[in-house]
Amino acid sequence: MLRLGTRGSELARTQSGHVADALRALGHEVELVTIRSEGDVTTASLVDAGGLGVFAAALRRALLAGDVDLAVHSLKDLPTAAVPGLTLAAIARRADPADVLCARDGHTLASLPAGAKVGTGSPRRAAQLRARRPDLVVVEIRGNVGTRLARAFGSDTTEPDLAAVVLARAGLERLGLLDAAFETLDLLPAPGQGALGMECRAADTATVAALAALDDEATRAAVTAERAVLAALEAGCAAPVGAFATLADGVLSLAATVLATDGATAARTSVAEPWPTDADALGRRAARRLLGDGAAAVTPLGAARPSRLEEFHRTQLWAPGAHPVLVGRRILVPRPDGPLAEALRATGAEVDAVPLTEQAPLPFDLPGAPDPVDWLVLTSATGVTALVAAGHALNDLARRTAAVGQATAAAIEAAGGRVDLVADGDAAALVGALPEGPGTVLTPGSQLAAPTLADGLSARGWRVHRVATYTTRPLPAAPAELVEAWPTYDAVVLTAGSVARAVADLLGEPSGHTRVVTLGAPSAAAARAAGLPVHATAASPDADGVLAALVDALQEPA
Repeated sequence: MLRLGTRGSELARTQSGHVADALRALGHEVELVTIRSEGDVTTASLVDAGGLGVFAAALRRALLAGDVDLAVHSLKDLPTAAVPGLTLAAIARRADPADVLCARDGHTLASLPAGAKVGTGSPRRAAQLRARRPDLVVVEIRGNVGTRLARAFGSDTTEPDLAAVVLARAGLERLGLLDAAFETLDLLPAPGQGALGMECRAADTATVAALAALDDEATRAAVTAERAVLAALEAGCAAPVGAFATLADGVLSLAATVLATDGATAARTSVAEPWPTDADALGRRAARRLLGDGAAAVTPLGAARPSRLEEFHRTQLWAPGAHPVLVGRRILVPRPDGPLAEALRATGAEVDAVPLTEQAPLPFDLPGAPDPVDWLVLTSATGVTALVAAGHALNDLARRTAAVGQATAAAIEAAGGRVDLVADGDAAALVGALPEGPGTVLTPGSQLAAPTLADGLSARGWRVHRVATYTTRPLPAAPAELVEAWPTYDAVVLTAGSVARAVADLLGEPSGHTRVVTLGAPSAAAARAAGLPVHATAASPDADGVLAALVDALQEPA
């Protein structure tokens, strides 16, 4: 029995499933083993070293520990430095390495209107898009393929906010989503894009022999040359570097480029050698040419300073890090993608941000008074939107305005309002920041908000007008793919009581291994009232508090 280690994402399991099927067709028994977190990676070191793959590290540690026999990697995401004891035993025949535009309304890259927003998670794609269409707004996006497509096309639960997204054709094809690709783009792909590599222990001769039957000579030659460009430049998997090689008619040809992130400048080269030749040497020769043509001035490259790759892999890749328990873990954040999800991804977690609630406006009347209110206190951007949508000018509602959090303050200013006081944290922080009464305070906001703010202000001598301007309710149904994936999550983060109730109503009780983390005591109380277990509660209402709570929860036995 061959144990094939895979990440838990749909694309990773699909790709691993293709390899498993190919091995089964050769007569081997194969079992898929989901690796949630087996690697210890220092987050800071990964960033400093150029984004070397935290997910690859989790799979590689499982291989070295003997927990699995082989792992499947997308070679565009695999670090170029070898790990002692492991070998890339096979590289399957490459799928189409092209990037594709997935756009609404039948648009091509050329026909998108000026100012249209196009999403991508790749600096390489972003740079080439900006070079071709500097009048577009390129937006950085994260999340799985379904989440990214929903940004352009919408879904059952979200409205589209982008005109298009750019994705790898190979991933869409493997997921059966190629209908979303409207145009194949003339962009130089990432090194290794479209190719799958199979890694195992070098000493495991039986697995090495089994995988050899899946190795494709032409793909291995091309990908080896492309990855050698990255290795020689020390640019990292996410750098704005493109490379594409082909082996055809007895010649191995390679084109490579290094781009500025704004797309304004680039260094380019191409090389070719009769086959057979040393593909790695060909790629390194191309990298030397790029450096000679000023590539290090185009974008930061490790090759322009003393190399740290050997040190990194020798001393840091497997060393305990700040949040080692989060590497490779699959975490659900049932709210729109944003800073919290990004902070979790930065630790190496695999995060799906999928809203399960929606805001609905309520009819409301603001209190009449002979004199203006002393303070208007707003606790969320949604509360700001509700007031503006009802036709209220924020500056006319009170003499001064206070906001809970920078996001709320930004929403007030975007609506033309002034901000006199910002309290970072939660409602309790604002109670402490506001001077003592007497006077009047208007607090429009969620119908479901806890009375913390109103009670605290009342205790400090203020007369409080609390007005419900909107409510939060569960969606009619959860996305089908989320319901299917629910048992596979290692943790779920509940950021509000309404979110806790929505998870309970739409997804049900979590699996025994799923840790439930809440943002504050009210969310914890709501979760327990809804029948959900609570394994940890964030001590502070921010990303640092959630990270600490997740670490605590995931370190506990399931």
